[in-house]
This record gives sequence, C-alpha cells and structure tokens, in this order.
Amino acid sequence: MNKRNYNVFFNTHTVSGIVISIALFIIFFAGAFALFKDEIAIWEEGVPLTHTDKTELDYDQFLADLDEEYTLYGRDIQINFEGEEDKLYIFMPSSKDSLASEEAKQSHYFSLDTQNKQTKTYDQLYSLGEFLYRLHFFAQLPTIGIYLAGFVSFFFLFAIVSGIIVHWRKIIPQFFAFDPRKSFRRIWADAHTLLGVIGLPFQFVFALTGTYFCLSLFVLLPANFLYDNDRDRLMEDFRPSRKSIAWQEGKDIEFEGVNAFIQKVESKWNHFHMHTLRIKNYGGASMKYILLGELSDKEKFLGAGRIIYNPISREIEEIRDPNTSVYVEDFQKSLTRLHYADFGGQATKWLYFLLAFITCFVIITGVLVWVKARDKKSASPKQKSYTQKVGHIYMAICMSMLPVTALAFVYSKVSYSYVINHQNNIYLFYFLSWVALALFYRFKRDNVWVSKHSFLWTGIIGLIIPVISGLISGNWVWNSLIENQIEIATIDCLWLAMGSFCLIIYAKMTKQKPITEQIPSKKTMEVQAV
Repeated sequence: MNKRNYNVFFNTHTVSGIVISIALFIIFFAGAFALFKDEIAIWEEGVPLTHTDKTELDYDQFLADLDEEYTLYGRDIQINFEGEEDKLYIFMPSSKDSLASEEAKQSHYFSLDTQNKQTKTYDQLYSLGEFLYRLHFFAQLPTIGIYLAGFVSFFFLFAIVSGIIVHWRKIIPQFFAFDPRKSFRRIWADAHTLLGVIGLPFQFVFALTGTYFCLSLFVLLPANFLYDNDRDRLMEDFRPSRKSIAWQEGKDIEFEGVNAFIQKVESKWNHFHMHTLRIKNYGGASMKYILLGELSDKEKFLGAGRIIYNPISREIEEIRDPNTSVYVEDFQKSLTRLHYADFGGQATKWLYFLLAFITCFVIITGVLVWVKARDKKSASPKQKSYTQKVGHIYMAICMSMLPVTALAFVYSKVSYSYVINHQNNIYLFYFLSWVALALFYRFKRDNVWVSKHSFLWTGIIGLIIPVISGLISGNWVWNSLIENQIEIATIDCLWLAMGSFCLIIYAKMTKQKPITEQIPSKKTMEVQAV
C-alpha cells in the first residue's frame, strides 16, 4: 500500500474512532450488562423462582380475572412468557368495540405474577437491567436516541475495516510481541491492536446487527417501493404474526379456551417452547389465537414456529412448521440471536460479556494512543492542552461508568422494597451519580489516577454486592447454586469475578513505576553516557 492510501485509511480509522468513542463505549458497556437483563431483574427482586412449566398454567382463569378488572371484550391481548420468570407480561391495546366504555378504550401494559396473581405496571417492574438495556441504544433520548446508536454502529463499521487495513502488517508480529509485564504506556498500543483483532468477528457482528436494528427504518425504505408504499402489506410479509385482523362483533359466542389450545400445540412438536401468545379480537366473531415459539437451540438454531387458530370453529387456519425454513423470517431471527446471544445458554452470554468488555478496553486504549500520538514536540502548547483536555473528558465519562454501575446495583437492591416507581428512582440515582463522578474525574486531570481508582472502587463495591444480596434477600451465592437459582447466582458470580479482576488490575497498576521514572530524562542519559 502506498503512503497516500495508508494515510487515508489511518485518518479514517482515527477520526471515525475518536468521534464515536464515548457513545461506542457506553453502547458496549451497557450492552454487556444488558445480556443479563432478565437475570438482573430476578436478582433485584430477590424472590426464588419456582421454574413452573408455562404450559401447566391456568390461562383461562388468568383471563377471567383480567376480564373482571379490564373488560377484555374487543381487545387484542399479547402475553409474553419471559424465560424462567414466574411472570407473564401482558399488553392490551384499547377495545375495538364501538360501544366500549371509556375505561375499556385505555391501553394497559403490566406484569402478572403467576404465583400470587399480583400485577405491576411498567414503572413498578422496571429494573436496573431494563435501564442498562435501554441505555445501550440511548432510549433515554426520546426519538433520536435509537437513531444515534444506529449511526454510531454504522461508523463503527468504518473504524473496523480501516483499522484492519492499517494494522494488517503488524498483527502477527505484535501478537507474539505482546507482553503484559511492559509499562502500561506500551501495553496501550499493543493491546489495542491485539485485542481489537481477537474481538473482530464479535465487533463486526455487533456493528452490523446494531445498524440494522437501530436504522431499520432506512433499511426498509427500498422495500416500500416494491410494495407501492403499502406498509401494512410489507409488514405482513416481514412479520406475519402481526398482521391485523378486522373486528367482527359477536355476543355470547362460545369458543375454546386457551388451556386446551396450548395443550394441542405443546404435543405437536418436540422441544418446542412458546414465547408469545396473541389473542385477536377477544370475544368477537373474528377471534383468533396466535401462538409463537421456537425449537430449542440444541435442536435447531433457527426453529421459529407459529400457529393461527380459530377458537370458534376450532380449526387451525395457518401453521409455520419450525422444522422448515422461511428466508425472510429466519434472516431477521438470525440477526436477533446473534445480537442478543439468544443461543447456547449461559456460556454464550458469558462469552459475549467478556468480548464486550474487551471491546471497551480497545476503545479506551485507542483514545489513550491518540492522546499520546498527538503529544509531539512540534505541537504548540495550545494543541497539547486541547488534546489533554479531550483525553481527560473521554476518560472521565467512560471510566466513571465502572464504579457508578457497581454502586447502582447496591442502591437498586437496597431501595427495591421501599420504592414504588423504580424507573424514576434508577434514573435519578444513576445519572446524577454518573455526572458527579465524571465531573470530579474531569477536573482531577490525571488519567492514570482516574483509571486506578475506578478499578479500586469497582473492585471493592463489586465484592460487596453478593454480600448485600445475601443480607437483604437471603440469597447467598452458595445457597442459590444448591437450590438451582441459577439466575440469581449468575449476577452474584458476575460481580465476584468483576470485583476480583478489577482489584488485580489495580494491584498491577500500583506496582508500575510512574511514567517519569520509566523514561530517563535527557540530563540523566548524558550523565550515564559520561
């Protein structure tokens, strides 16, 4: 490669990386914890799970109870079964009945505890896991947040491709030359290249799938032309389970219950797990059951199945066999599984978690290398000052997330039983703590000190988190493992591992000599030469 092309790719890699670095760090940091979103919610609540099979629940009784409180006639009802949780997540839009009361015309979203039948609104069931999941695509910024995350993912693709081109010749030599015993200044440069290449497939998959999910509006624009801008027909082809069914009124119509329908489906395919039940036009003449599920990923990586059932005539109107492939549906499902680690069980989540933090390390080291590269003798004092300020701001925002997130786990666990609106509670604590610590770090103006103490505080708080969980909920990690409460034990083990690792890094950094001691001054070298 000639020098001109090299400089073009190098500048593309540097500029694209620096511009998106803070946003990209937040995406990967929050996304790492978002992988355990459900486990965090279970750990936070602290109630051991019964691991009841969802097919054994009495859905007809649940619907009868809901009908008394919300009036289900004319509504579409969506019931989501979330993993192993003892909860059903229910969404009910307004009734389609023209004679519906004002109360029946209101939409509702809530969770229903399958053991005690208690309901919680979205604000009440909001967890720290949900917060971090939404933070990783900036959902806290209304409207523009998800598009910002999409464009960051898109430019991340540029940084990946240009980075590989720039570092291609140095990959093999630096792989074998990497030595963690070197000074941290040298490790920054070597590890940035080495770990960047090791995590390349993971980073590329996340950049591609993240761009697709966040910018799907732009992805579907070309398809609109093929459908003559008929969006409803387009979405029916892309997501057949969500197609609308016209409301037809009918009173006192006899229809088959949900329990009987689920038993029929449950015995139809082996290793089939349902995840969503949709009831269209409840109580009307056009009432339908739509059950969505998939085969175990051990049986088939893409095994989505669907049944549309008429509970009045008691006939199956449409069926999607999970053992067959449908390109359009499977394509989207494959992106979902790759992005959310929705396959391979806990082992895959832990692997993704590790790779996400490796990517965070690559981002941070990229910024540090950029700051050092611009600290040249030829640079003016004003240029050097500007570069140092940028480095301080980047490190302050990014590194403060470590102790703040650890502290948020402690706070959310302690305050869970005393707060009704968990969403506002988590928002206030996390963002205020983050801003306060980031400002403190910024005006500390010492990246080494900031890094060391972030690891120290995160390590200490991380090891305290399982203790807090045990004292408040009685879920000591060894008891959780013995009682097969894997979801609760996962979060405790995660923080035990993170806390220990952060303290090891802190100890390693403390042993390092200051930078001024590692690099002899010009006067010292002259004396040694004499």
